[in-house]
Amino acid sequence: MYKKILVALDGSSHSLKATEAAIELAKQFNAALNLLTVTRPYKVSPKLRQYLEAENLLGEPKYVMDDMTNAIITEAKALAEKANLKKVKAEVREGKPARTIVDYVHNNGIDLVVLGSRGVGEVESALLGSVSQKVSLLSECAVMIIR
Repeated sequence: MYKKILVALDGSSHSLKATEAAIELAKQFNAALNLLTVTRPYKVSPKLRQYLEAENLLGEPKYVMDDMTNAIITEAKALAEKANLKKVKAEVREGKPARTIVDYVHNNGIDLVVLGSRGVGEVESALLGSVSQKVSLLSECAVMIIR
């Protein structure tokens, strides 16, 4: 039924539960599992940007793999490895989370998105995760929201 499953990661407890659910589904359907975390754009001052561009140090993508982002991906990969999943792909993208997830779905032939009902965002955590709500409204594939 599902050939490509995407789990959106943000480091929250709901995200961890979503990862576990996505792994079980990937095993059940022998599907590829895509792990995606979205970082906010890395902001630098105009002077620093000019220097980085002049020194050719500002490549694409412009995010910096910080400790938190690295830990999120590492933990999800470890869970997938422990479950003996063979088809696992992990990526970090920069941008607005909901739009970036929906674009990833569209560009990668994803059949199912699994994500937590609430994330670690400031205002978003007070609502039914606005990211999960937006993804469920905008996505062209099935979306499973985990509590």
